[in-house]
Parts: sequence; C-alpha cells; structure tokens
Amino acid sequence: MAETTVKLSKSYTAHEKTFDAVTLREPTFSEIFRDGLGRPSDWQPTQHGPMLVKYPEVVDAYLRRICVSPGYESIGALNAIDSLKLEEAVADFFREKTESPKSPTD
Repeated sequence: MAETTVKLSKSYTAHEKTFDAVTLREPTFSEIFRDGLGRPSDWQPTQHGPMLVKYPEVVDAYLRRICVSPGYESIGALNAIDSLKLEEAVADFFREKTESPKSPTD
C-alpha cells in the first residue's frame, strides 16, 4: 500500500513524541466505499462555472484512519499551513497521477 510523507513547516511535540512530518497511507476501497467516506472534495456546478467544494469532515475521517506516523492523536495542534498540507495530501490520493512523457533519448 502506498504511503506519502508530508513535511511540516516546523517541529511539534504531542504525547511525548516530537515530529516534523506526518506519514499517511493510501485509503482503501473499504474506507472509500463500504465505510461511505467518499471523496474529500467534489466539483459542483454554479451559475459562474464549476466550483471545488471541500469536505473537512471527510478529510478528518480519513486522517483518523490513515495517519501512520505520528498518529491521529498527535496532529491536533498543527498550525493552519500544516493542516492544509495534510488536507492536500489526502486529496492527492484521489487524483490520478500522470507520468511525464518519455524522451526518445531515455
């Protein structure tokens, strides 16, 4: 299962652990569909064009399940910038990765 490590803007100490990064594992089919968590964001139509709607409660539900290190109980004191980095990392699991085109000389 894929993991991603999010480098934080500073070090934190919580529950006698000091950390400056958070490791997340990839969400599973069971979490997405059986548990009904769904996507952490969705495009919604508006009169001015599509708008990205983010679901903080869904991001939090994923973080409860997928925080590998230091653990969900330790991330409560993260500042706004680092919290948004975690939100983006969760959303990235739901984006298809595209590879750069290979050069003919590669």
